[in-house]
Amino acid sequence: MSVQREPAIRRTTHPAADLPERPTPTPAPLSAPQTNQPAARGEERLTEQHNVRLRPSTKARLLRAVDKLRYETGDRTISIASITDSAIVEYLESRDC
Repeated sequence: MSVQREPAIRRTTHPAADLPERPTPTPAPLSAPQTNQPAARGEERLTEQHNVRLRPSTKARLLRAVDKLRYETGDRTISIASITDSAIVEYLESRDC
């Protein structure tokens, strides 16, 4: 007489194996033409670091703005450096420097 036993280790499928394939993403339309981007200035790179002191509230607003712009536009190239660079360029151009 033999006893029917189940194996101690079972091979199970991965839980994600039952999920359907992801649909192909459609490119997001650009919301507004962007000005003062590095491409407009001859593909300059943001290389030099400037150590500045910011108020904690200003830094927090800047971080939230970066996250919001990345989410709304889908553009992952937006960063603290790119926003700071654009703001400095806009400030200097408004003062004719």
